[in-house]
Amino acid sequence: MAGGKNVTSLFRYEKYVGQDGFELPYRLYIPKDYDCGVMYPLLVILHGAGERGDDNEAQISCNFNPIWEDPKSPALRSIILVPQCAEDRQWVNVPFDNGNYSVNEVPESRELEAVMEIIKSVDREYNVDRGRIYVTGISMGGYGTWDMITRHPTVFAAAMPVCGAGDPSEARQLSGIPIRTFHGALDTCVPPEGTREMYRAIKILGKGKIKYTEYPGAGHDAWTPTYGDPDNVRWLFSKRRETRVRGSSDRAKRAGAAGVVLGIVGALIYSLARKKKRKKNGK
Repeated sequence: MAGGKNVTSLFRYEKYVGQDGFELPYRLYIPKDYDCGVMYPLLVILHGAGERGDDNEAQISCNFNPIWEDPKSPALRSIILVPQCAEDRQWVNVPFDNGNYSVNEVPESRELEAVMEIIKSVDREYNVDRGRIYVTGISMGGYGTWDMITRHPTVFAAAMPVCGAGDPSEARQLSGIPIRTFHGALDTCVPPEGTREMYRAIKILGKGKIKYTEYPGAGHDAWTPTYGDPDNVRWLFSKRRETRVRGSSDRAKRAGAAGVVLGIVGALIYSLARKKKRKKNGK
């Protein structure tokens, strides 16, 4: 409860329908006193495996209530997007108990593609402060959080992945993003080593923008102490996105290098074709 009101009842029921017919239900919170002259932060929340379905209800659960229970919480003065993944689907298509994975070997899920499209749609309809877009998620959603900031590093101002895993080889581009990540030391569902590896890979670069909290006596439920600490929510909303051309350069360089190679090859093919044509025409 915040200010004596059930905030979850203020979340609108919405559904994304892509041009390919793909559907993704989601809930959307718009501050009651929304002002067209004000720019608002946008918080994206990715639920865990237990909240999957198509009721557009389960993902608005007690797991995230502490984020908006405090009447002074900055979340109440933001736009909040909470999508729901289908029962037989995942935010990231990897086994939960495998730990980390390679984004180059695992394509972006249709679900997370849809979430990115919803973000763009919300931005078009409402006054979203593009410098203050945040993402957090638990377990399966922790995987999703790492995946989103890895594939779209210039979009998010900060992130809080909880008991998830990602791709340590992409640490350089993640080093420019303020991250607080959390895991229970006794977690047997999603191995804490996944978060440890992500932390070590980013921390070794010496950027100082990542903090890892491991709860010694906790199992899989690392979200209760994480969201129960109002400092974490305040920290998240205090961050503003910086220009991160360098931060995303690794993937950009790979794409750029491929483009250069293809361009050279194309030019050679074109040149050879021209020579062959001139020879054929006796020129």
